[in-house]
Amino acid sequence: MPQAKSANKARPLVLPAGLELEAGFALITRHCLRQIRANEAGLKFSSDPEFVHQIRVGLRRLRSALSLFKPWIPLPQALAHDLRWLGQRLGAVRDAEVLAHTTLPALALACAGVEDLGKLQDAAAGLAQKRRRKAVQALDSDRYQHLLANLQRWLKRRGWRAESPRPEELGMPLEAAAQTMLTLRSQKLSQQIQSLPDPARAEDWHRLRIAVKKLRYAHGFFQSFAIARAAGQPTQLSALQDLLGQFNDADVGRELLLHLDPKQGRPAAFASGVLWAQSQQRIHMVTALLPAFVTGPPAP
Repeated sequence: MPQAKSANKARPLVLPAGLELEAGFALITRHCLRQIRANEAGLKFSSDPEFVHQIRVGLRRLRSALSLFKPWIPLPQALAHDLRWLGQRLGAVRDAEVLAHTTLPALALACAGVEDLGKLQDAAAGLAQKRRRKAVQALDSDRYQHLLANLQRWLKRRGWRAESPRPEELGMPLEAAAQTMLTLRSQKLSQQIQSLPDPARAEDWHRLRIAVKKLRYAHGFFQSFAIARAAGQPTQLSALQDLLGQFNDADVGRELLLHLDPKQGRPAAFASGVLWAQSQQRIHMVTALLPAFVTGPPAP
């Protein structure tokens, strides 16, 4: 079966002027689905971790778009359930591949001569391969094929019309609705920042990372609109998301180290300690960026 030589990232999305909300939703959703489908073969037939990453990004963008339009277009529970299932399968392999191919190699290079992490890396690679096989099984399953078919059918038939809580607004200009969406996403991020406890826990940083991603994806969906360009912050959002992603990778990596071969006890404990120390440094860097995203109190 032919496959892409490299993973497919999302292409810039250009929304035509005058687009209605309902039509814009369908266009954005299909754009996300194309990114998912474009990386299927690479996940199945290549060992390159980037295919897993990009198909997962496509799924996250899709779920973010569905959440963004939820006030007008509710997703059927059965589809939402299957999307969560797929996200769990892809997330598991992505976490293991990051540990095996990014986190531990970087630690091994930085700590050369201090601790031998070679066998630990082999164990992590074995875990990544095992989880990747499960992800391939998920893509080959009837459940995945039915999910795609049901999503396409729902989009084609505009299956949300009967359930829409605001059907009279489905024909409104998307650009006007986008302003509301971006404002709400910015307010939610601000609220997440302002409610961070001191000290914050890993789950607090995780929720903040999700809020950052949702706002960044919203900017990406509406980047061809003047309102999104005027809102600014894409560079700062990207920097904040990268730092929070690195923090999350370290936290998840420390958790995964507990599941590797018990014989790797000393190297695993060493690697876990270094990852913890790196995380503490990143927290200071993240904290320095947060004030730029704090807005005034949300509108009632």
